[in-house]
Amino acid sequence: MQSYRRTIPTLVRRLSQSLAHKEARVGTEQIYKTYTEQPEPVKAVIKGDFPKWLSGGLVRNGPGMFDIGSDKVNHWFDGLGLMHRFNFRDGEVTYRSKYLRGDTFEKCMRENRVAFTGFGSVHYPDPCKNIFRRFLSYFRMDEPTDNCNVNFLNVGDDYFVCTETKFMRKIDIETLDTKEKIVVSNYVTVQVSTAHPHYGLEDGATFNMGSQYGKETSYNIIKVPQPGKGQTDSLEKAEILYKIPASNPGSPSYYHSFGITDNYIVFVEQPLTLNLLKLFTARLRGVGMNTCFDFSKTTPARFHLIHRETAEHVATKYLADSFFVFHHINAYEDDGNVVVDLCAYTDETIMNSLYLADLRKSGEEGAQMWRESPHTYPRRYVFPINVTEDTPKGQNLVKLDYTNASAVLQEDASVHCVPDVLVEDVLGYEAPSVNYWKYNGRKYQYAYGLCVHDRSTVMNKLIKLDVRSKQVA
Repeated sequence: MQSYRRTIPTLVRRLSQSLAHKEARVGTEQIYKTYTEQPEPVKAVIKGDFPKWLSGGLVRNGPGMFDIGSDKVNHWFDGLGLMHRFNFRDGEVTYRSKYLRGDTFEKCMRENRVAFTGFGSVHYPDPCKNIFRRFLSYFRMDEPTDNCNVNFLNVGDDYFVCTETKFMRKIDIETLDTKEKIVVSNYVTVQVSTAHPHYGLEDGATFNMGSQYGKETSYNIIKVPQPGKGQTDSLEKAEILYKIPASNPGSPSYYHSFGITDNYIVFVEQPLTLNLLKLFTARLRGVGMNTCFDFSKTTPARFHLIHRETAEHVATKYLADSFFVFHHINAYEDDGNVVVDLCAYTDETIMNSLYLADLRKSGEEGAQMWRESPHTYPRRYVFPINVTEDTPKGQNLVKLDYTNASAVLQEDASVHCVPDVLVEDVLGYEAPSVNYWKYNGRKYQYAYGLCVHDRSTVMNKLIKLDVRSKQVA
């Protein structure tokens, strides 16, 4: 399993030399088309030299099918999941890909249409049903999708693909064959969970977060201990480490990822909230999940710190001006502070920029669309842990000499945090990655991410960010 982990940083560095030029060779219509799977390994054509010492595999997951019969999904998030695997050995590379054959995929193929309601795509009742059955179907919530098109998860010897519902799918990591469906809510009390879990670097545990909706809505931290010898179900010992109460139970925060350090889980309760009333009536109104969100530019984001071992919730209320985040970059502890780096947008409108009708625009029209889209920049927030009654108010509590981030204790005992922007001279910075198995949750220097380069219509440049010098390469 370690071979999968160690190849990624090296492969990223290799790809960085050519990725910026890819847009010149591959048009937008090729990037956002429906792909034909390649179930059997094929030998890749290598341009340049590929290191013979690099051995292992790289797996990736993402939307791959957007056109089903005469139907099209509306939003990029809703494309049917296509799994990819690259094998490296003796200077050669092979590639294979397979569609995830879950219930959602099979239903779409059987009905030859978009047969599920996703983020921005609406599933209408089966026209083959009689009028009465079609009418009743409007009053039932759609079953969450098992179109697990976001990420891979490894627990023990098991591999899963996941998305932001209560479902995962176990897969064969070698052949990419789809295996049984996993219902996360059968193990822990959550209705949804993220597709960006973290791994404990010391104890081998897996951490994730999921929401429990209801009168006492909470954001639940999930801990899955490293499976023991002879344990047949790698998830059977999953438990809720801590429940973070939602500030507004009827409109809980949306989140796509979270942070982790050696000792803390970092959760951002951001002001993009899910209106549960809108969600429960979406089917009746004939709309997708994308219409069920509310964003407030005046409501602050709140950061929560929970100790990984003691499950102690740091009592200090850390607040920051409103923003939206998909992806955390990294987090670590330094001299009594928790440092959190993430990709921040000023609002949530990026989600409305990912409709296929816009993404498939090419030429100047597409480039203009990307230039006018909201862009994200890497920010650094710093949270002093030991805030007490004796802590002075009205002055910056951050004493780290390498950051301009500030944290000021207010009269109401909250701490107002202002970030340090790590880089501003790139057009967006997303899909971040660090050398995970060495530096995740620890002080680090380099992060990799994507940005838009040279009037492109896609994020087509891989950049290396030095978070110490704030320089990019």
